[in-house]
Amino acid sequence: MAGLIGYIGALADDLSAVAAKVSAGAIDDIANQTAKSLSKTAGILIDDTATIPQYVSNTAAKRELPVIWKITKKSLRNKSLMIPIAILITYFAPWIMAPILVLGGSYLAYEGTESLGEKLGFIKEHDHAHEHSIPDTQDLSAAEDVTVNSAVRTDTILSIEIIALTIASVATEPLSTQLGVLIIVSLIATFAVYGIVGMIIKMDDVGFYLKEKQNSLYQGIGSLLIKGMPRVLATLAWIGMIAMLMVGGSIIMHNIDQLHFLTYFGRELPFLLPIIMMYVVTPISLAMTVGVLIIAIRKLSPFQA
Repeated sequence: MAGLIGYIGALADDLSAVAAKVSAGAIDDIANQTAKSLSKTAGILIDDTATIPQYVSNTAAKRELPVIWKITKKSLRNKSLMIPIAILITYFAPWIMAPILVLGGSYLAYEGTESLGEKLGFIKEHDHAHEHSIPDTQDLSAAEDVTVNSAVRTDTILSIEIIALTIASVATEPLSTQLGVLIIVSLIATFAVYGIVGMIIKMDDVGFYLKEKQNSLYQGIGSLLIKGMPRVLATLAWIGMIAMLMVGGSIIMHNIDQLHFLTYFGRELPFLLPIIMMYVVTPISLAMTVGVLIIAIRKLSPFQA
């Protein structure tokens, strides 16, 4: 009897050791796949970080963080709904992933091209402040809802791209790895992006706080932060636009078989030029081509507002 108990105890120890190894291996696999997925979605995360502050910049100072938190919660909710859908698509209709990615990439190409056209004066600039406000109303709650919903619409498109790129990168992995990577990427993408957005938006408030100090160094830093806020937002607008074009073009180029030849452009060039061609020049050129086509179709469409 004692021998049997000892055998069972030894077997339990062996099983525990195996389980620990499997668990450690699974965790390592999830960590590695998460790092790879984040590297593939970095452009979209930069785009998201650069775009969202433009929606919140006109909000009352005391309501900025609550509005950002509202957007964050809705972004998390949307991603939580997208994750099971993405897994189901991977198992039952994997062929849908490429069209989804191309549609998302085309949207980014259109938005980036339109933004560039507005900045260069080729396209009449939209009155975004008017679009995101409610005329003839004092209902601040309703105005906030408009701001939040506008930001969430943009975030939803970018979230779809993040989830689609992530699931595509782990499509051959076990279900547990897929689920783990999707959850971690979603959490990092949401809290990292909106944490940075919160810091950017409150930069001028920190500046005003420092200006009230008696220390001349603090006052100088405060003035720098206050004066720098408009420039930071303007720079972010350009960064977001370039990121949209780069990411959109790259997604289209890599998910349409007939366009794969574009990845070979400039490979014979010296030094770092092949990398610049593959990741910057070619994707942006393709995205602008697609964006111009979409803008032209919208202009010619009899159904436009």
